[in-house]
Amino acid sequence: MDISIPEDLSLLGVTPKDFEEKKNDLAKSEKVEVKENDVIWELYNDLLKKALNFEILQMIYWNMAIFKDKLGQKSFEFQQKSHQSRLLHLFHQGNTKVKINAIGCSSSCRKLHNLIISVPNALRNLPVPNPKCESILHSSNMFCSSIYQIAKDSEVESKKLLPPLTKIPKLPELNNYSTYSTSYIEDLGTDKTDERFWNWIYLLTFFLGIVLFFYSPISSLILIFWSIPFFPPLMKRLSRVFPFFKKKWELLGTLGIGILIAILACLLSLLSERKINFFEGKSDLPSYEIILIEDMSINTRSRLNVIITAPEALNSKDRAKVVMEAARKIHAKEVYDDQNKFKYDYVFVTLEASKNNIGQGYVLAEAEFAADGEGFLGPLSNSENKWKWNVRTSNIRTKSNETKSLQKIKGTLKTFLMR
Repeated sequence: MDISIPEDLSLLGVTPKDFEEKKNDLAKSEKVEVKENDVIWELYNDLLKKALNFEILQMIYWNMAIFKDKLGQKSFEFQQKSHQSRLLHLFHQGNTKVKINAIGCSSSCRKLHNLIISVPNALRNLPVPNPKCESILHSSNMFCSSIYQIAKDSEVESKKLLPPLTKIPKLPELNNYSTYSTSYIEDLGTDKTDERFWNWIYLLTFFLGIVLFFYSPISSLILIFWSIPFFPPLMKRLSRVFPFFKKKWELLGTLGIGILIAILACLLSLLSERKINFFEGKSDLPSYEIILIEDMSINTRSRLNVIITAPEALNSKDRAKVVMEAARKIHAKEVYDDQNKFKYDYVFVTLEASKNNIGQGYVLAEAEFAADGEGFLGPLSNSENKWKWNVRTSNIRTKSNETKSLQKIKGTLKTFLMR
């Protein structure tokens, strides 16, 4: 007898054979008659383990939320996970800000409509799905239809933000994360590959080598010369002589080795310039360690994002001093070769409470430094948004290895200095 599985599972690559096998496995382990809904739910959980990127996670969690709602069960946690996955997917695409679209949702959600928020803040506060939403879908339980959309770089972040939720679920680790599109799901479990996709990978690698020349010439040359055999027209000719060039996964592994060598060369050059990634401030300042330095520049403004830790900074004042000192020093070091011009107009330093919980909202202090006094947006800023320093700190005492202690930090940042 043919088995009819839900359309959303079918679109995610699940077949009637998968359904039957899962049902038999559950029946053997539980030694009772297995309900169809239990089988469907286990198939969703299997798909989560196979997810390759956050775009796929978003789709799976959304379907799980709908499935829960159809059963008359609460689905808010799965709505949250779907929106978290979307935000992370947008972030990996290079987007830094989002806009909330609440058209067609409840009256309480429409108060959030057109709210502009940075992706880190959106992940930290997660205003969508709105826990106060009155909308429903299949059952009497809440089902929020508000969504996050990409915001333009020119759109200014909203000043008034909602307080963070007390409970935000944690997403699973993506050990096999890649940048595949959702169309990859359709080919899951098959040997088909998208030829154009791989060609674009090779072309992007080649041009990445060209761009990298301005940061690390040695890494750039390594990447360019390593990529030449993979250039699509040349690769077709080489495949006629060398069978190796017909094996896609072996080629991808070889290309990955070249990228890894280029990255290592780049890191070695950075270490030779910086000598050590640990800075100590003045004698009266707690020491701090730089965890991440990331270029977040846009066409109209050069921006640098920095994450640090400083276990010895125990109060609001010391934390403010640390992030401000880090912003000054890092800005002073980021200059062009002629030593007459700084590379970055704007430096954003975040003091995290723990190395092991980066990006989870346990922030003790933030310092935004715009040396030209033009604030976050530069010349586009109006008079109210122009400043040189914008510093926020928390006075909460924490223990970096205790989750309960870290939870107290969220939402405690207060303006320390703005001028």
